[in-house]
Amino acid sequence: MKHHTFLAPWLLIAALLMAGCLSHNRHSPSANPGLHVEQLEPGVWMHTSYNTFDGVLYPSNGLIVREGDHLVLLDSAWGAEATEELLVWIDEEIGLPVDRALSTHFHSDRTGGVAVLDAAGIPVWSHPMTQRLSAEEGNPVPANALKGIEAPGSTTGFGSLEVLYPGGGHARDNIMVWLPDRKMLYGGCAVRELATDSLGNTADADLAYWPQAISNAQATYPEARVVIPGHGKPGGPELLEHMHTLFEDSGT
Repeated sequence: MKHHTFLAPWLLIAALLMAGCLSHNRHSPSANPGLHVEQLEPGVWMHTSYNTFDGVLYPSNGLIVREGDHLVLLDSAWGAEATEELLVWIDEEIGLPVDRALSTHFHSDRTGGVAVLDAAGIPVWSHPMTQRLSAEEGNPVPANALKGIEAPGSTTGFGSLEVLYPGGGHARDNIMVWLPDRKMLYGGCAVRELATDSLGNTADADLAYWPQAISNAQATYPEARVVIPGHGKPGGPELLEHMHTLFEDSGT
C-alpha cells in the first residue's frame, strides 16, 4: 500500500501541476493520481479517488466524519484497491476506527469498496432501494438497509448525522447526508459542482423528479453553508441553485 500524506489544497494543486497531472486527468486513464484526502474542517475530511467512465478519468468524492472516538465513512472510495488505500490512510493519519459506512446510491463509485469494508468488519448501510439496484447491476451490495426513508423528502438519523432521501435524481435511490453541527450537506451525485455545465451521467437518472429532489433538499436544509458534490469541488448553497440552472439548460 502507498502511504498518503495530507497536502493543503494549494500545495496539492501545485504538486499536480508540477507532475503534469492536472492537464491529463480527464483524458488519460494512465494519469490516475491515486487517492487524496483533504481536511475540510476539524473532524471532516473529503476523500477523492479516481476511475474511468466511458474512457474518461473522473474524480469521486466521499467524506470521513469524526463522531466522538470513532469515524463514519460516507461512500467508499471508487473501487476495492482505492478503498483499501483509504482504510490504510485513515489508520495511519487519523488513527480512529471506522464505526460504520454509508453508500449514497448503487453506482460503483459509491459501492465499489463495499466488500473491502465488509472484510474489515465495517457495517455498510444504504437506502433499501440501493440494495436491490446494486444486486441487479452486479455491484457489491450494502448489507444493512436504513428504515423510514422510502418517501421522497423523508429523513432518518444515522448517529449524529441525518440522512435525507430527497427523491430520485442522479439515480432513483440517491440519498444525501446532513452534518447538523457543521451545517454541511453531503449531496453526493445528486449535486453537481459549480464548474460543470451538464447533468453528467443520466443513464439511471429520474429526470422528471430531480428538480423536485433538489428543492426538497433546499427546503429541508435552508441553513446549509457547505455543500459537497459527488464529483468536483465543494461550495455553498449556490451549488443547489446551480442545479436548477442545469435543469433549465437541459430542458428538464
